[in-house]
Amino acid sequence: MTKSIGIIAAYSKPEAADLAVRIKDQLQSMGCDVVAERELAQATPQTLRAIIVLGGDGLMMRAASMYPDIPLFGINFGKVGFLAMVEQRDWLIAVNSLVSGLYSVQDAATLAATVHRGSDPLDQGWAINDVVIRGGVRMIDIEVYIDGHFVNTYPGDGMIVSTPRGSTAYCMAAGGPILTAGVQGFAIVPISCHSPIRTPFIVAESALIELVVATKHDSSLILDGRQTAELQEADVVRIQRGKHLFRLVQLDSMDFYEAFRTKFNFKIRPDAVPSRLKEPVKP
Repeated sequence: MTKSIGIIAAYSKPEAADLAVRIKDQLQSMGCDVVAERELAQATPQTLRAIIVLGGDGLMMRAASMYPDIPLFGINFGKVGFLAMVEQRDWLIAVNSLVSGLYSVQDAATLAATVHRGSDPLDQGWAINDVVIRGGVRMIDIEVYIDGHFVNTYPGDGMIVSTPRGSTAYCMAAGGPILTAGVQGFAIVPISCHSPIRTPFIVAESALIELVVATKHDSSLILDGRQTAELQEADVVRIQRGKHLFRLVQLDSMDFYEAFRTKFNFKIRPDAVPSRLKEPVKP
């Protein structure tokens, strides 16, 4: 396997740029070829072991869009860090593990979206986290079809289709489920649905999801937080598994459940000690 490793640092964070220099020096001292960001345009999955990303989850998603199918290794300079899971203080141990091959690569599905207006499909690209139809100031109606079967019409603020990776983002905020690693499906979650029928759906990765805009009110199509199109009445947004993978480097020390509890302060009893971690009672 090639030892070439790329580095991308958040421009808006001077501390990320400083750490990038230290990481470059560390990699080179270990015999690795380091590819600077300006040279990554020529890189392929065959020429790079991974790209180290120093930033938040937003930069991780941008890096994945720019360099698809290349494993990403995130060092967190953001607020949450579910994609960039290595904390800054642990960078040296993490980088050494990467160079030593003490890691795995977790492949996750992406979402591809097209807008069908008349006879011409309009490619909207692909998303790592979610594809969203979002209304403006007025409520919109969205018809949902799965594999050609009509499911229901949802009046409200819009609709989210989320990958497992994106399920801790807008999906969770809208009351959707958390899909853990290994779940091969997508979540369909209504946003502020003005109906008691608002239960999210989990569909297989192979499913064709069609969202029909059944209203004249303003609405937009948004992929990973980036608006790609203004939608019109009768537009059909077709969503299915994308051709690219989101590839994330995982270390044995990474614990999704611990990250979930701590980053969201999701502890029902903060002082409780899990029974499997308690000291055994001495006779």
